[in-house]
Amino acid sequence: MRNGKRTKEEELEERYLESLRYVKVPLLTLDPRWHQLFPDHLKTRKLVHLEKQLNKLIQKQGQTNNDLKEYEKTRKIIMNNVLNNMTDGHEIDSPIRSKRQDANQKLLEELRQKTMEAEELLDRLPDEITLANQELLIESMRICYETLIQNTKEIEWEEQWIGKVREELTEHILMKQEKELRNTEIYKYMHDLLGAKVVEIFDREHDVWKGEIEIEHKGADSAL
Repeated sequence: MRNGKRTKEEELEERYLESLRYVKVPLLTLDPRWHQLFPDHLKTRKLVHLEKQLNKLIQKQGQTNNDLKEYEKTRKIIMNNVLNNMTDGHEIDSPIRSKRQDANQKLLEELRQKTMEAEELLDRLPDEITLANQELLIESMRICYETLIQNTKEIEWEEQWIGKVREELTEHILMKQEKELRNTEIYKYMHDLLGAKVVEIFDREHDVWKGEIEIEHKGADSAL
């Protein structure tokens, strides 16, 4: 089962990589939106690993470019030394100059080798960076869809809960309005039958909802 699952994941990854072959995707670890979407506490182990892998390649590319600039500066210095130490073999210090020239030639050869290796590395790195970025994108998309699916389930549950509560709320509102109307009718009848002063004696002993009826009757009594 585990091997089958692994094979399926590999097949999916191959399919995703193929679909991304002609899509220009920005470097995710240099994109602030990616970091906003994936703060550290939401990153899986695989995502962290792929992120580090991509960052190492980007850093290596930057370092290699810097190395090439330094190699070129060093080459110019050595070439200048070569020119300054050139001899026709008749100078007194010509043996010393000759040794210096040999040392300079050795340094130039080492530098040429390093430059060639750095240039070869720079030729390879863009493809490696693109592949690492695509792998990070696939893992990012996997997490995104995992979250989207989970959130969709919860959204549907919340919608059902809200719908149910809305129905219950409507029922409770209607019940409340019905009770208020009944209290209003009862209180109005008592005021009409006994008068506000008598009802007030009963009110002192009972805490009941009177609504606007009490205010209306007080106003009516004052007018009298």
